[in-house]
Amino acid sequence: MVTKRDIRDEVSGKLESMSDEEWRGWSKEIAKHLISSSLWKRAEVLALTISRGKEVDTYFLIETAWKQGKKVVVPRTNFKNREMAFYELTSFDQLEDGPYNLKEPNLRRCSAIDPKKIELVIVPGLAFDKNGSRLGFGGGFYDRFLPQTKAQRIALAFPCQIVPLVPTEPHDCLIDHIINPDGFLS
Repeated sequence: MVTKRDIRDEVSGKLESMSDEEWRGWSKEIAKHLISSSLWKRAEVLALTISRGKEVDTYFLIETAWKQGKKVVVPRTNFKNREMAFYELTSFDQLEDGPYNLKEPNLRRCSAIDPKKIELVIVPGLAFDKNGSRLGFGGGFYDRFLPQTKAQRIALAFPCQIVPLVPTEPHDCLIDHIINPDGFLS
């Protein structure tokens, strides 16, 4: 049986070997599908992460949301308590360096938001399957956060991040939709 560690190692290697040209092109295609979706158009409060490395680029999505008058909220993690809260971001200048090369909202410059007000959550992850199962980065932050909101959950994934089956545990939260460069997979 394939383990979570096996999937993490395989997908991480494929992401690292992706060319910058592929990364930019696929990120643009994924963004185009998301922005043209009714889920995006209806949502006024969007939760996104600040992408890093070879994750699907979220900077363009955040800028687009601001231009469209949407409220963008981004997470700040508390590694000691293994919790995450979201804060409104109105400028990239409100970000500061966090652990693990994360960019997080500065608490003195950003306001917290009630998770129940979030209408659409772009959920990061390393690998996904077409059943909506997600393999995160191992901290369990989203699996603890997602039950606090009724927002639609969307994952953005490059082709190499779609795997036949992600092993799950009872506490793992499913994703409602996955978007890859070809469009919605689910």
